[in-house]
Amino acid sequence: MHIRISILLFATLAFAHGLALAVEAAPTSADVAAAYAAIPHKRTQFDTSSSTTPTNQKADLARLFAYTDRGVVLRVQGMQAHGARDAAAVRRVAAGYEGLIAELRKERFSAEIGPAQTLIVESVQLHQRHLQSRPEGGLVFVRQQISTVPEVKEAHGKLLRAYDILMRAFPGETQRNKTSFYDHLCALDFL
Repeated sequence: MHIRISILLFATLAFAHGLALAVEAAPTSADVAAAYAAIPHKRTQFDTSSSTTPTNQKADLARLFAYTDRGVVLRVQGMQAHGARDAAAVRRVAAGYEGLIAELRKERFSAEIGPAQTLIVESVQLHQRHLQSRPEGGLVFVRQQISTVPEVKEAHGKLLRAYDILMRAFPGETQRNKTSFYDHLCALDFL
């Protein structure tokens, strides 16, 4: 366990030196891959070509997951900023969250996806609030400690509900894309 935490800390610090992303910009594919690797979490991309959903819903799901990927990058940047006790970086990440929240809230998705969108926005707001709770940095992201934080627990519950909504809305989706639903929302989650 202690070794796992050390490896995770090392990976996060190594990632901090390699990710040069302006929080207002959409992350590149390499930025997203690096963020997933830093957590570490498996990444299964949503595959529109194999999706069984109607065309407009395929596009909506792809857009939704582009936003969650952006949230994963911000999550990792926030963890790095806190680990480095870098108040300026914490502020930049908070501003990135603000932009993500505003854009995701404005998006119009199909009726099947809308309820999940709302829960994702609310969970990202809770993540932002948690990261801003110590503006000077220094928050700890060890599971035993972070799992007791009310905002983190509430966000976790909302992401689980968003996953359930997507699974019920798209029961005939391919197994790969169902795994993608899980991976995108799980990577966004601090727990």
